[in-house]
Amino acid sequence: MFSFTDPRPLMVEIAHLLYSRNLTNSGGGNMSCRVGDRIYITPRGLGSKHRWQLREEMVLVFDNNLNPLLGDRRLVSRESQMHFACYRHFPEVNGVIHAHPRYLGAFIVAGRPLPPTYEYTDKFGTVPVVPPLPGHSKALADAVVEKIYPLQKRLKTNGLGLILARHGVVVVGRDLADAYDTLERLEWSAHVLLMGRHLPEPSSP
Repeated sequence: MFSFTDPRPLMVEIAHLLYSRNLTNSGGGNMSCRVGDRIYITPRGLGSKHRWQLREEMVLVFDNNLNPLLGDRRLVSRESQMHFACYRHFPEVNGVIHAHPRYLGAFIVAGRPLPPTYEYTDKFGTVPVVPPLPGHSKALADAVVEKIYPLQKRLKTNGLGLILARHGVVVVGRDLADAYDTLERLEWSAHVLLMGRHLPEPSSP
């Protein structure tokens, strides 16, 4: 028997973590998850108006055909096209986070891929770059889907991340917790890679 679990408490917890751990900022970001035949997604203005202080009643709910079940669809996140496209094309994806992380920001601005650093980031491979495209656009949503397709097999075991040049990052996971885990690991990877460039060269023996 299917046992329904309301994901909104976890969404609230993760929203607060994203902001407090500098994984996103008031400039934007959004997240969603799919549980059963429902898609839960954050509202627009969560960063700029609410500083990521998400409450359960703020979450909008849609069915798999994107019919609104709870909340005013006019308030849905402006990047909803990207979230919905990931769910439509990849049955393995059940959690999506779009964010503006602090250290990954250097790679976002430079439009450069992020190589693995720690052993625990090897599974993500080199994080690819989606070229600059208008935010909130179908073109961006389509480009994200196109980048994920060659990597789809990895979704059987772990999440994936993409760098959106001059915009932010998007991570997809098998559930929302998996997406969050992916984002935090990639942000730490970016941090150590940037800091490591300031280390002196080792002395010759």
